[in-house]
Amino acid sequence: MSLFVVVLAIYLFNQRFSESTDTFGNELLPFSILEQHTLTFDQYYVPIGADGLYPTGERALASSALPAVEVYRVSPESATESIPWWFIRTGGHVLSLFPIAPGVLNTPVMLAAKLLGVSIQGNVISLAHITTSTIAALSVGCMYVCLVQVCARQRAAVFLTLNFAFATAVWSANSRTLNQHGPSVLFLVAALAALVSRRTRLVVVAGFILGLAVVTRPTNFLIAAPLAVFVYRHQRAAFPGFALLAGIPAVLMTWYSWVYWGTPLALGESDHFRGFTAPEPMVAVVGLLISPNRGLLVFSPIFMFSIAYAARVVRKNPDMPLLPYLTWSAIALFGLYTLWSDWAGGHTYGYRFLIELVPTLTLLLAVCWERLIVSRAYLRALFLAAMMASVYVHGLGAIASPCGFDDEPNNIDLDHARLWDIANAEIVRCTVKEAIGWGPAFGAR
Repeated sequence: MSLFVVVLAIYLFNQRFSESTDTFGNELLPFSILEQHTLTFDQYYVPIGADGLYPTGERALASSALPAVEVYRVSPESATESIPWWFIRTGGHVLSLFPIAPGVLNTPVMLAAKLLGVSIQGNVISLAHITTSTIAALSVGCMYVCLVQVCARQRAAVFLTLNFAFATAVWSANSRTLNQHGPSVLFLVAALAALVSRRTRLVVVAGFILGLAVVTRPTNFLIAAPLAVFVYRHQRAAFPGFALLAGIPAVLMTWYSWVYWGTPLALGESDHFRGFTAPEPMVAVVGLLISPNRGLLVFSPIFMFSIAYAARVVRKNPDMPLLPYLTWSAIALFGLYTLWSDWAGGHTYGYRFLIELVPTLTLLLAVCWERLIVSRAYLRALFLAAMMASVYVHGLGAIASPCGFDDEPNNIDLDHARLWDIANAEIVRCTVKEAIGWGPAFGAR
């Protein structure tokens, strides 16, 4: 509990919520739930006209949609559109283009604020930041529960949990943005903690949690499916309950898809499968690992130990039967995103598409620590250097990003060549930004 409280306090102290088009729906969904008792965003738009057409541009917005300073979250992007691209109109309703789980999880904080007399309309960002920080801190707490069962000493579990909290995108991304990744990682870590316990009742519950992970981010199926095979092969007695509970979130997603999207096969979101067009898969393989502006090993070099140990897991039967399933699921998810049309993940800081691999990589790191690193001085020194670099990069991201890389001199989505730019990289830009900001405190003019 103390670890959770400390980490949560640090996350909240930052006060730098990162808002984007991916988060607008999740920020506003609690209003739909609490005030309109729906999962749509119809209240922000003028209904269809007598001519069978929806008004466009500024005329599309209902007169009481949002205060002027907040209306950017729902405004059409051009005079010819009736809704912005992050929403979609289907069956006569306006829906979020993305899975709604983060928005649903944002609702309890909004409800608590409303009951306490706090204006939720005027505190959308600060309340969303409380949600994201709490979700990220809970994932840290679950990671500790997982690692304390793996590490020989409690202090090693604490040490590696702090690496998870501050040397990964859990800090720079999940703690301050309300997209799918924060809840997704929370559910994955909680499921791992249950599976590592090898206790039948907890393994059964892991089925429900993994179901939530898939509902939150459907690509997590590539992680959940191998873990289901693990349960079937190594925890056979728990498998019927595991499968039954996993079906509950699946049923809820099917209901939402059928009622709101018109088909049970929608997976609670727009058809994103068309994005797997693989324009540069081999570039993506290298870029996702070592690109100066998106590479996993650039932003979290501690995971070079995880990847090295994963290679050992593939070659040999490890003491921990769960590891091969996690390793192959990580390879599958990594391979999937090399086929995505925008493998860089759009406008972001670091390895957004690989955030769901952080729990697996951390567990691999813990086993590597116990088996190899802790007994070898040179590996401990190398790990310490990697840890310090990782903490610096993600601390920098948490307090300074974005620093203009994704927009200047042009849109990064249209110029992937800049992902390999070192001199003007996001990390460099944020470092310069912070150096300038701190200059006066050290007498610089």
